[in-house]
Amino acid sequence: MKELIVRGILIGCSLGVILALAGFSDSLGRAFLVGGLAGALAGLTLARRRSRSRK
Repeated sequence: MKELIVRGILIGCSLGVILALAGFSDSLGRAFLVGGLAGALAGLTLARRRSRSRK
């Protein structure tokens, strides 16, 4: 479960930075944090779905 959340954070932060560099955000730091938060929530959701399907 922990690996999925960390993977989600890394992917979310990366996408946030890429979008900020492409001009979709005015602040690189804010895009990094928002991407990380969204990635953490996505990783948590994926981990919960996988744990429920194994039962």
